[in-house]
Amino acid sequence: MLIIEDGTGKPDADSYSTVEELVSYAKRYGLTIPDGEEAQEALLRRAALAMDGLSWKGCRAKATQALAWPRRDALVDRAYLPVNLIPGRIAYGQMALAAEIYQDDIDPPEQRKGAVTRERVEGVVDVEYAAISNTSRKLLPAAPDRPSRTQFADYLAKRGLFAVRA
Repeated sequence: MLIIEDGTGKPDADSYSTVEELVSYAKRYGLTIPDGEEAQEALLRRAALAMDGLSWKGCRAKATQALAWPRRDALVDRAYLPVNLIPGRIAYGQMALAAEIYQDDIDPPEQRKGAVTRERVEGVVDVEYAAISNTSRKLLPAAPDRPSRTQFADYLAKRGLFAVRA
C-alpha cells in the first residue's frame, strides 16, 4: 500500500498520488498504464524516485522526509510556497512521469525506429527507417519534452536552456 505525502514530511512516504488518481489521470489523458493495483503502485514509486533526482527550488522541509517535497524556501512566481504545501503540479507531474516510464517499459527507446523514409513493395516488402540521431546512440527515457517536465518547470531550480560562458 502506498504511503502518500500530505505535506507533513513523512519519513516513509513513497508517493504524492494515489493509484485511484493515477487511473483517473491516465483515463482522462488517454495514457497507457499497467493493469493491477500492485503494478500501478510500483510505477508511482518509480516516478517518485526519479523525481528525487531532479534539482528542485528550495530545500527539503525536514531532513527526515522520504521524498523531495514538501520544501522550504521554494520561490515560485515571486512568492515563497508554504512549507507544508505539495503543489498540485507535483502530483500531476508524478502521474505524467509514471505514464512516461511505463511507455518506455513497453516501447524501449533503444528499440524505436524513426519515420519511414522508403517503402517498396514488389513481392517482398522493403522498409527503410530514418536514423534517429543521438550522440550516445541511444534515446534517453523520459525526455525533457515530455509532459512531466512541463508540470515541474516552475518548481525546478533551473528552467529552460542556459548558456555557459567558456
